[in-house]
Amino acid sequence: MIFEKEMKETLDEKSESVCEMKEKKEFTKPDGGYGWVILFVAFTISFILDGCMYSFGIILDEIKNHYGVAQEIANLITSFNTGFLFLSGTLSAAFAKQFGCRIVVMVSAFIFSGMYFLSALVSSIYYLHFLFGIIGGIAFGCTYLTCFIILVEYFDKKLGLANGLTMAGSGLGATAFAPLTHFLNKYFGWKYTMMILAGLVFLCFFLGALLRPIEYYYKKIRQEDDNDEENFDSVIPKQTTSEIIIEIFKEMTNFRLLRENSLFLLMTMSNFFIFFVYFIVFIYIPVRAKELKIENYAIILSIIGFVNIPCRIIFGILSDKVIKAIYMNTFSVFLASVSTFSFYYLTTIYSQAVFAVFFAISAAGMNCLSTPYLVDIVGSKSFANANGILNIFRGISCIAGPFIAGFLTDKLGSNLYAFVFCGSSLAIAAILSAIVALKTIKNEKVVKANKSEFIVKV
Repeated sequence: MIFEKEMKETLDEKSESVCEMKEKKEFTKPDGGYGWVILFVAFTISFILDGCMYSFGIILDEIKNHYGVAQEIANLITSFNTGFLFLSGTLSAAFAKQFGCRIVVMVSAFIFSGMYFLSALVSSIYYLHFLFGIIGGIAFGCTYLTCFIILVEYFDKKLGLANGLTMAGSGLGATAFAPLTHFLNKYFGWKYTMMILAGLVFLCFFLGALLRPIEYYYKKIRQEDDNDEENFDSVIPKQTTSEIIIEIFKEMTNFRLLRENSLFLLMTMSNFFIFFVYFIVFIYIPVRAKELKIENYAIILSIIGFVNIPCRIIFGILSDKVIKAIYMNTFSVFLASVSTFSFYYLTTIYSQAVFAVFFAISAAGMNCLSTPYLVDIVGSKSFANANGILNIFRGISCIAGPFIAGFLTDKLGSNLYAFVFCGSSLAIAAILSAIVALKTIKNEKVVKANKSEFIVKV
């Protein structure tokens, strides 16, 4: 959400008198100021949560052995957690609209931390599926995704840079948490590792308190420009619980963009195939390393995280001024497809380190470019809704993908088929993204031709 959406949907719908007095006034986003504090919070939350997520594969094998279950059953922990992370996209957008980003992040961070801690105490892996996978996944999503909603509210011209810097936290988290998780698991076991990580996740509760609503900025500008000291909150009527539930339901079930915007539909399907297999790579890097008797496999995950950091920032800067985000996304997905097809045949830690560099470049693009290309395709007014829809499809694919990979490796007797599955799905995603890129080029040519024709006529 951005200011136009906030003012028209949050203020205008609730108080027509305020709208009538101020409708002629138009503001620009801060693109800095307190926005840098928002950026710091989003970066740090991304650092902690993504760091935990990307390193979870290190303890997954220990969990599998502890409960004595098949690989596909163990993979469901990651499937549910990442799946419900994305499925919570529309829920987090609806909650943020009704209660504000600060409250949503603080409450959901508290819940996710609790799920991490309780997951170390359960007697069955199926409790883990529910507590850490489903409940934890929803709380994870409401903490993580809400940060991007408020980021869009504070940044406009510098959105690509802000998004790239935030997403760089993910890479730094993967770099730091992989060796940390490996160390904790080796010396304390997976249960105490989960408890310690729960404490780190709880830090997001305090970070969420710093997410000051954008309305403070606009109220300050109003008072400075109009010398108006009126307390706008006092004229906005409170909603009943039933009205809030209805508003949340409406926000969660608004799929109009899929019908009206063909480019958005294609990118939604592309993201479906990307996240069908994206997290499988992080699950099977440790599995394949143990198969090859490679002991220091955590360094592969750290390299992915380390290379991610500058790549996400560079992609963010380029998407602001130089290259369309959709073009770089297409390149990234093709590179990811080629990389994952080849991974199984890389049998030394050095060759896998080279893979890590190329996959990190592609992962950086696939993750940090979705915000700018969504804004390009649907506009900033529809961003929150589009992001929510996109994450629903990502969530569905995340739940199914790792389970299918586990089933293939168990039934066919080789981890090769997990990487073939990954490469094939990413190839489909790349083709869909390429179609959108080609249509974007065509549309730009039409716009330029129309401008030229108008200038000639004038």
